[in-house]
Amino acid sequence: METPRIYADFNSGSESTDDPCWCSKFGSPLRPLEAFEAVLNLSEGMPVVLYYRDESEEFEVSAVLSKSGAGGPQWRACADWDTMRRIR
Repeated sequence: METPRIYADFNSGSESTDDPCWCSKFGSPLRPLEAFEAVLNLSEGMPVVLYYRDESEEFEVSAVLSKSGAGGPQWRACADWDTMRRIR
């Protein structure tokens, strides 16, 4: 299976750690990643590609999934910023 390409809300990152993680969404329209857990066969430590897009920039970065959250477990993605690739 190809590495999933997942939208990341980089405004949702946790600044309390040295390795912040972001809420992730998938599909069209974008929905929380939890809705696709079985379809994508998600697992802890799974490699994914996060992407971001707006009017001024677009980029992607390799990341690893984890499942955590104070309000209940949510899939989060921790980016490896050494792999960032600008698309525009």
